[in-house]
Amino acid sequence: KVVAQQTGDFDRSKGQQVAEQLLQSNPDIDAIYAENDEMGLGAMQAVLSAGKQPGKDVKIVSIDGTRNAVQALADGQYNAVIESNPRFGPLAFKTLTDFYAGQEIPEDIIIQDSEYDQDNAEKNLGNAF
Repeated sequence: KVVAQQTGDFDRSKGQQVAEQLLQSNPDIDAIYAENDEMGLGAMQAVLSAGKQPGKDVKIVSIDGTRNAVQALADGQYNAVIESNPRFGPLAFKTLTDFYAGQEIPEDIIIQDSEYDQDNAEKNLGNAF
């Protein structure tokens, strides 16, 4: 059940402020979803400040795949990170080069993202950006 929704402006400190307010007005909350890792990491700090255990008392999931969030996951203070892979530059450049060279370009070019959870975070930490 969604009890509140508010932007943290994709900023860690703003994410922390929003999560602090959320936890004060909804002390029984058991999960936080953040649209990016910075807001999720801010929420993790808010959970700690509220005297709760992030990753256990309050589950935290976010999107990006940054090293700090994946490390928090490996440390047991986070629950999942869905990667939004920023490393598509070489693929985009190759596609553009092929296009200008007159080569046929596939209609769909799929960028591969990963997901990190408590089972694979430590092993895959080196893949995080």
